[in-house]
Amino acid sequence: MNMGNEIRVDGVLYRPQRRKCGKAGCYCSNGGDGHGPYWYAYDGKSGGKYVGKNLPEQITARAALIKANAAKLKTIKGQIVKRRDDAQKIVWNSDKELRTVEALEAGEYADSKMLVKLGLEKFNGHSSG
Repeated sequence: MNMGNEIRVDGVLYRPQRRKCGKAGCYCSNGGDGHGPYWYAYDGKSGGKYVGKNLPEQITARAALIKANAAKLKTIKGQIVKRRDDAQKIVWNSDKELRTVEALEAGEYADSKMLVKLGLEKFNGHSSG
């Protein structure tokens, strides 16, 4: 696992960081980069929690699984988005049809094209229906 990359698994961000120990005379307090890198976990609720020099196996395995299946996940996501968008169009069209029928019931104006689509042409002065 590349120590220079952040990894997000199950809502937790794992980030490698270098830390200065604060000991007088240590190379890190004299302009050094610090000790580490060590992994810290951030859950968005509290400060970083020390994980260790290496990430636990279950975290690296989960990250590798997600990365290896990125194309499959993208395909499935696309299918779900399409189904959702198609369903939203059906709901939107059904709402429009319902408003048209309710407008007729209330004696209000109803869109002529929608009346034809619903087989209610006679309500708009058309000869068929």
